[in-house]
Amino acid sequence: MLAALALVTACGTDVPAGLADKVESGCPGLLKPEPLAVITKGFEVSQVNSEEADSCQVFVSTGKKILSLGLGAYASQEESERLTPMLCTSGVLDSETKSCEAGQPGDVGLSVHAVAGRWNVRVYVYEVPANDEIKEAVQQIIEDLRSSNKTKNS
Repeated sequence: MLAALALVTACGTDVPAGLADKVESGCPGLLKPEPLAVITKGFEVSQVNSEEADSCQVFVSTGKKILSLGLGAYASQEESERLTPMLCTSGVLDSETKSCEAGQPGDVGLSVHAVAGRWNVRVYVYEVPANDEIKEAVQQIIEDLRSSNKTKNS
C-alpha cells in the first residue's frame, strides 16, 4: 500500500486548471489538489468548502457531493488509537496504515477512518466506485493530514 502511495505521488496527477485554487481557498490546510484530482477524475469540481471547523466538502457540477472529510479531536493519540477502530466495520486498525474502512451502503463510495496523532480522520467518497486508485488517493489524503500543521500542532 505504501509503495502505491509513493507511485501516486511520484507519477504526479494532472490537476485540472483552477482546482488547486479552489482547494486552497475552500479548505486550507485540510486537502491537497493531487489526491482530489484522482477522486474527481471525469467530474468538474464546482465547489470546495469548509462549513465547519476542521472539515471539508467537495461538490461537482451535477450538484452532488463527491468527498467529505473531517477531523475529530481526542485527548491523546492513545485515545484516538483506542476509539477510532470502533467506527469501522472490522473493529481494528490496519497496523501499517492506522486506518480502517467503515460500512458503506451499496457498492459505490468509500468511508475510511484513520488516526493522525490525537485526531480521528474521516474521509467519505461518494458517487465513485472504490477501486484501488480511489483507495490510494484517500490514503494519500490521510498521509497529507498526518504531516500537516493541522494535526501536528494541535
